[in-house]
Amino acid sequence: MRTWMVAFALLSAAGTAAADVQEPVVVVGAAQSCADQTPAQARWIADKAAREGEYQRAGECYLVAGEHSLADQAFVRASAAQSKGDTSRRLASNLTDIKASARQMKQAFQHR
Repeated sequence: MRTWMVAFALLSAAGTAAADVQEPVVVVGAAQSCADQTPAQARWIADKAAREGEYQRAGECYLVAGEHSLADQAFVRASAAQSKGDTSRRLASNLTDIKASARQMKQAFQHR
């Protein structure tokens, strides 16, 4: 999604200078959508996305390619990658809470 916004911003910034150009404009590095691709092209994009760790996108492209089992595997990997980050954040938050509680208990016992 971010890539599409950057591509749109770049094309918008070009303004009217590009209005006279009659050739197609190709934005290098823009994410390719699988929805309007052939199954073979969607499979190629999905394989590339999976190699780059973009499992959600890979799963979507595998579905377009008709590769449902590969799509399932990619979606599971995307879910695992997301939950791993969520778990790490939760553990860090819990550790911060425990440290704060320990400080409060220490202060409470010191004032007695």
